Amino acid sequence: MHLRLWQWIALGVGAVVLLLATLLIASKGKKVEVEGADLPEEGPPGDREMSFWEHLAELRSRLLWAIFFWAAGSVIAWTYYDEIFRLLVMPIEPALRKYEIPITLQSIFEPLMLKLQISIAAGLVIAFPGILYEVMAFIWPALYPHEKRFALKLLPASLLLFSAGIFLAYKLIPVMALFMLQIGLPKMDNPGVKVQVLNFARQYLWSVAKIAAACGVVFQMPLVMMFLGKLGVVTAKGLWRYWRHAVVAIFTLSAIITPTIDPVNMTLLAGPIVALYFLSVLLVYLIEPKEQSKT
Repeated sequence: MHLRLWQWIALGVGAVVLLLATLLIASKGKKVEVEGADLPEEGPPGDREMSFWEHLAELRSRLLWAIFFWAAGSVIAWTYYDEIFRLLVMPIEPALRKYEIPITLQSIFEPLMLKLQISIAAGLVIAFPGILYEVMAFIWPALYPHEKRFALKLLPASLLLFSAGIFLAYKLIPVMALFMLQIGLPKMDNPGVKVQVLNFARQYLWSVAKIAAACGVVFQMPLVMMFLGKLGVVTAKGLWRYWRHAVVAIFTLSAIITPTIDPVNMTLLAGPIVALYFLSVLLVYLIEPKEQSKT
């Protein structure tokens, strides 16, 4: 069975709705009076103070469930590998025809390894709502009622930013690949001489899959910083003080993720992440006055 693009979108929207509904149900508990207003309990049913070892056991359980969701997402991606493969190739298909570049695999083991790698990366994308739920369920008991309401408001933005990171990588990497092809391939007037690009599948397809999944996760930075600012863990002043360290770390991470050693690709990937860091500083700054006005 082949799924069309709108069917994938419908599945994603359904997963988002299921996640939000689950968290909303979990957030409902007994009502307590705080400063004359009805506010929900500190956590889901059964919430209580836990020991250090109980926290570790809870963390292990949440990690195992997150790994299970990731594995299940990878199985789904493995099942629909042909559709995912087609989506990855689609942006550069005209260039493949123009330069007569076949998708070349160098050994009998490479197709299986490529399928496994792409399935794992795509599995992270598919399982993201479930993994996000496990993260929220772990920290949920420690949050105050107003922090829970704030976290629930951030969930749609989190899923939107995750999708935006994947979309940016999906659109940006073909531009990088075509740019390198255009400036690298010699302009031969002799029709008898043909330059062939090999190992294309490993360099391009796997790069698109892993960078898209990584961008989806990295694009959570503004919301994570905003939430930590709400909790008072980080401040805008502190983030601004260490912006140079953050930029160096971002460029180092981009150099690791990008498949080539040229600074152009690294900068194209690092640029949006640096912008997200400064957006995080701004969001934390906007959150702080509200917190100060309550104290």
